[in-house]
Amino acid sequence: MIHHRSFKIAALIVVLLLLLAVAIRQLFAEDPVQRQSFVPIETTQVLNNPFMGFVADARYDTATQPVRLAHVNLTWADLEPLKGQYAFTEIERKFNFERWRAQGVRLVVRIILDYPRDTAHKDIPDWLYEETRKRGTAYNTEYGRGFSPDYTNPVLIQYHRELIKQVAARYNDDPLIAFVQIGSVGHWGEWHTYDGDVVAKHIPFPTHNVTDQYVQPYVDYFTDKPLLMRRPHEIALRNGMGLFNDSFGREDATMEEGMLGWYTKGYTNWLTDEEEPAMPDFWTKAPSGGEFAGTSGLLSDGSIEEAIREAKATHVSWLGPFAPTTEPAGGAMQRNIDRFLTTIGYRFVIAEESHEEEAQPGGKLKVELSVNNRGVAPFYFDWPLELSLADDNGSIRTSVKTSADIRTWLPGVSQVSSELPVPNNLPPGEYTVTAAILDPDTGVPGVDFAIEGRRTDGRFSLGTVTITGE
Repeated sequence: MIHHRSFKIAALIVVLLLLLAVAIRQLFAEDPVQRQSFVPIETTQVLNNPFMGFVADARYDTATQPVRLAHVNLTWADLEPLKGQYAFTEIERKFNFERWRAQGVRLVVRIILDYPRDTAHKDIPDWLYEETRKRGTAYNTEYGRGFSPDYTNPVLIQYHRELIKQVAARYNDDPLIAFVQIGSVGHWGEWHTYDGDVVAKHIPFPTHNVTDQYVQPYVDYFTDKPLLMRRPHEIALRNGMGLFNDSFGREDATMEEGMLGWYTKGYTNWLTDEEEPAMPDFWTKAPSGGEFAGTSGLLSDGSIEEAIREAKATHVSWLGPFAPTTEPAGGAMQRNIDRFLTTIGYRFVIAEESHEEEAQPGGKLKVELSVNNRGVAPFYFDWPLELSLADDNGSIRTSVKTSADIRTWLPGVSQVSSELPVPNNLPPGEYTVTAAILDPDTGVPGVDFAIEGRRTDGRFSLGTVTITGE
């Protein structure tokens, strides 16, 4: 009997405690705020966004496909034809710097000391050839003729450091330059003096203690530009560099036996027998770029599926100058090109936007975004995300640069939460929330979202909110 009564008392106490907890929760809970959501319509169209896509040859203005990047190969002979005298004006004219700047196209730059061609030549200046006592190897192979300098020469190393210092002084702060590929060593600046060619194996290739001396000046002087190397190296891993694959479209060179395997598992350098490290997450902080291999078939019907597979596996952002930039717009390859361009790089879809149904002048509107990056790579620059309110005439009445770091928007869904200030003098009425990613060099929207609702000023219209009277 006593036991039964104790049980009833205990049960009653539990019920009272539950009721008390509910009461306390309701007492301290904020008044519920009515929020509303807006779901934009996603678009499948190609977006001609910056820092991604095809890369044109900067010498020519022949692209018929959209491009926002152009490639510049700078030989030392062209850069410094006379000792201490840099031909920047001539270089910029040759590669159409001002035309690309006017078109909103940025440049990918590579400095080269050895570029195989059809005729015998040198890509280092004559004065340097003499000062290095002509040390190096003249070659004539199945892929071309040229001169491979002796990279161990301390005179060459010393002058190379000064070269990079001067080039960086000219371009490190110039927003026209997007990325710098570390060339300098090997044929085409691709970090090899042979590639399976037995005849060319007599051309020596230096070990890390030498090659690092060609890389370090880029790190020291190009402090504001993302740097890329041809393959994983310890110095690339240590400095958070990107990688460029100039054999994209060839499965053996790009997938498990090539680039993908190198950066996910590491590899033994076949040129020096040195062990090179894995860089599995490099693409989350710095770009994966390069160009199509000459034998890739570009984006023909027979090669498109392989290209898509390689792009997804290696998180490619851009490719060129060997790329189908001159394919006729609307031609036979257009469907494949569009598939490819909507796959690579970043592709930001605002999946949902929400905010309170009403706000008062002098208050704040809490806006939340769900952003789905449907691409294979992030955006690599610290560009601000702006939220704003537009009146019924389309005029922006208030805006805020959010604290969102869009560089962290990896493939998949990311969340953004920000408070948009409502001015004290904002008249009552219906307003539209807009979103934009601003180019810090111009202060205007610079990246398109993959949704409908783009305004003429580049902002994107989202949901509406009622501003009440005070």
